[in-house]
Amino acid sequence: MTQPINKEEILHESGEKRRDFLKISGATAAMIAGQSFLFAKTEPMTIENGKDNYPNSSYTENMYRNEFGFTYGKKEEHGFAYHCVNCQGNCAWEVWSHNGVVTRENQSARYPSVNAKIPDFNPRGCNKGVQHSQIMYEKDRILYPMERVGQRGKGTWKRLSWDEAATKVAQKIWDTMTDEEKGPDKLLVQAGTGLLTEGRRGAPLRFCTQLGASRIYPASYLGDMFSGAAVAYGEGNVGCTYDFLYQVDTAVFWGANPSVSRIPDAHFVWEGKYNGAKVIVITPEFNASAKSADLWLPIKPGTDNILAMGVINVILNEKLYKPEFLKVYTDLPFLVDVESKKLLRLSDIKGHDEHEFMSKGKVDHTAEEQFYCMNKKTGQIALMPGCEGSEHKTLRLDDFDIEPELEGEWEIEVHGQKRRVTTAFEMLKKNAETFTPEYCAKECFVNISPDVIVQLAKDIALPKVVEITAGFSLNKYFNGLLSVWNISSICGLTGRMGPYGGLNTEGEWNLSGLGELSGFAGKYSPRFGSGFVGEFVMGNGLETVDEYFSDEDIKKAHQSNGNSSGIDKKEYLQIVKEMLDDGDMSKGETGTGHRHWSPEVAILIADSRFRRNKGSKYREAFLKKMKHVTVVDFKMSEAAVWADIVLPAKSHYEVWDLRTSPGYHRYTNLAQPVANLKPVGEAMDEWSMFTLIAKKLEEIANKPENIDKAKVADDKRYARDSFHDLTIFHKEFTNTDEESEGNMEPYLGTDKQAVQAALEKCDQYQPHTIEKMYKQGGFLQINEKGGKSSTLYSDKPYNTMEHHLYKFERLETVSGRQQFYVDAPMFLRLGAQTNTGLKGIRPDSKEYPFTLMTPHARWSIHSNYKTSRTLQRLQRGKPYVGINKKVAEIKGIKDGDEIRVYNQLGEFFAMAKVTSSAPMDSMVMEHGWEPYQYRDMKGHNECVPTALNLLEMTHGWGHLNFGGLWDGNQYAYDGAVNVEKANA
Repeated sequence: MTQPINKEEILHESGEKRRDFLKISGATAAMIAGQSFLFAKTEPMTIENGKDNYPNSSYTENMYRNEFGFTYGKKEEHGFAYHCVNCQGNCAWEVWSHNGVVTRENQSARYPSVNAKIPDFNPRGCNKGVQHSQIMYEKDRILYPMERVGQRGKGTWKRLSWDEAATKVAQKIWDTMTDEEKGPDKLLVQAGTGLLTEGRRGAPLRFCTQLGASRIYPASYLGDMFSGAAVAYGEGNVGCTYDFLYQVDTAVFWGANPSVSRIPDAHFVWEGKYNGAKVIVITPEFNASAKSADLWLPIKPGTDNILAMGVINVILNEKLYKPEFLKVYTDLPFLVDVESKKLLRLSDIKGHDEHEFMSKGKVDHTAEEQFYCMNKKTGQIALMPGCEGSEHKTLRLDDFDIEPELEGEWEIEVHGQKRRVTTAFEMLKKNAETFTPEYCAKECFVNISPDVIVQLAKDIALPKVVEITAGFSLNKYFNGLLSVWNISSICGLTGRMGPYGGLNTEGEWNLSGLGELSGFAGKYSPRFGSGFVGEFVMGNGLETVDEYFSDEDIKKAHQSNGNSSGIDKKEYLQIVKEMLDDGDMSKGETGTGHRHWSPEVAILIADSRFRRNKGSKYREAFLKKMKHVTVVDFKMSEAAVWADIVLPAKSHYEVWDLRTSPGYHRYTNLAQPVANLKPVGEAMDEWSMFTLIAKKLEEIANKPENIDKAKVADDKRYARDSFHDLTIFHKEFTNTDEESEGNMEPYLGTDKQAVQAALEKCDQYQPHTIEKMYKQGGFLQINEKGGKSSTLYSDKPYNTMEHHLYKFERLETVSGRQQFYVDAPMFLRLGAQTNTGLKGIRPDSKEYPFTLMTPHARWSIHSNYKTSRTLQRLQRGKPYVGINKKVAEIKGIKDGDEIRVYNQLGEFFAMAKVTSSAPMDSMVMEHGWEPYQYRDMKGHNECVPTALNLLEMTHGWGHLNFGGLWDGNQYAYDGAVNVEKANA
């Protein structure tokens, strides 16, 4: 059996050969350098054939041949992998090795052409991924299981065997599960976004579900939840494969930077520009995409929702919208009570007779989920088909002889009382009328003409195909929901669906059957909690809000243009407290809001939460509540620094795995480790790791003194039989228990078994095997079933919502259409029942005049690869902040100076990068730096406050019910800061 080796030994045998090669080539180079006449010619030379005639070409050629021979190794010891972490690129790489050591990676570049008229996907890769062969041998690799000695965070550890470590973790789980005052909900098992795959990620998810432990929605606690798109479409994942952008007329990147965050796909954008597309970038900073765009709009940070309202204003006033489209595919013809501003429902017309709305002993809510239009053909109100409560699940109005009125006001009689009604479209027009181009230009820009907004509206409304890519940054502002909802509404007004373009957010393919890896066919169900609410509570967010935001800040953020809500700080805090209490599951399984638990024992997998969340105050609050924290990762992350036990995971080149989502990319890539790969320390893949812990937990449960407590009671929502049987925990985890065997479920327990099961069970992967994927170049092409709302054609680009457009299928909204109107209480309270604009919550302060923005990094994938020596050589190599040249001059700051960035919450130190790309009112800092890389171990989040948006807290209205498709965001850009040159 191959013995594990540490990183000092990792290149022992192969390293000797390489050193001999380098000694010879180095000596040769020195000898040649001494003979300067061989290269330094003083007379011009004529070289007719570089290969045959250039002096000493044989030396250079041999040097590279030797280097190639070393890195190439043996063909039979090559493998395939990808190394995207939370990245939407997803690229297949061929991995080379020599004597069991990975030496380099090459782009596979074997993806087939989709269509001869459209550029293909080759080659895929970026500067981050191309150096993973070095990262896996860096000094920050975790080599062995370790246990903390002394205080948390002090960096003192003792080495454990795997048997010891697994037993300790299992014992903590057992003690928590079987404590009568605790139970499953006191456990948190969180698979972070450092592990977004279809194979390995299934291990911690399965383990979590089987225990009944809680976990939170990743997009929500990252600030990546497109909640505004969920309002409009019923889900946030809409958009296109990037080759679709090659054929558009206008491509808008709103808060997005594809040249940095979608490097493998950005060529489609710029090839599309050569193909005739107009490329527009809307960002505060002049970024890598803005420099190549036809138009860059330097928007003030956080005013995106107001600019979008300006575009809506122009579209409405100049009648650039598509009325026939609006009547069928949106809720804009729906009738609204003029006085109450509430939608007219079937329940209003039929009345609230208790017996009338009872069905099998339960209240029938279908009458609340059916809405009316004014039918032009009859002059009477008509129920619209396709609504959530309707028996007719089609949007085809011709089948019902309905032609909705889009504009107008009518008086109708309901139960003997007269009511004035109008359309949602009329309400939208009223909300939009104050957002004139003149007003929006003043609010959103510095010295930009209102005519630019008018032209932007025309560039979106008039061409045939327009795609608007909304960046993740939009969600990280307090009013990000309104920004994305308003942009979605621009798409709806201009008829953007399917081949005509639309909104592009975060793509998730429809992958069925993978639940068998992480789930138990209903025997156990996940205990999901809200990401943004859970983290807010975990970090004592109410204290931060109270400390940081003033009464004026709160009022400003809840007052639309010309419409005061009257919400001040005192009332805001009271509302938030009530909403938090409504979802607090520690008081029992009765919560009806955004659910959140109060765990005490955590297992965190590839989850660097202390880097991402709000500074040391969050970390202190989290660790105070956690009695024990186990961290699983391949490198020493900030979370690992503060852990009680650290478990070493294998990295992307050392495992079997599959990667499909996120990101609409039609190929699923394979990770297949190279043959005879020498282990790095004692790292273990996640399936083997959790299988071992499961085995230890089962052994503990079967001890004579424990067996009576081994059936742990739980709510039926999470355990079909109302208990978790820990005496067969390992058997259930690996599908070797009697029930699983009887159902012929696939055996699990290793990373390769997970890949084989996924390929067997997932309909969208058919008909592929590991062998076929390897032969093709480390990937498979997803079949036509991959698209959820459109067919994934084999010969043309993909964009969502074809089925709605052509088949008249309903959306997953309460109206069945694109939603422009929400009459939930808080939406009505804030004047946001239909699209509007709100100013941000960030303080307007002379003392703290700058916004701190932290966009995606060019030299890392979030915090992964931040410590890469290769990538550090391509940048400053330490945390740095981009400061506008004029601001730096005023502050007396020079390029390379150490600066102090601060506000009333905290401070951090970094290097100044003086640049014209940063706006005057903001500082720009690429994110991802771990706090331990800063002075005093304090990262930029020390200055970032947190809050909760009341609109995103809505629960119980139509399709806005807490879950995987509706949650809120953690915000990152709502802090105001100042800067000064640091003291020596």
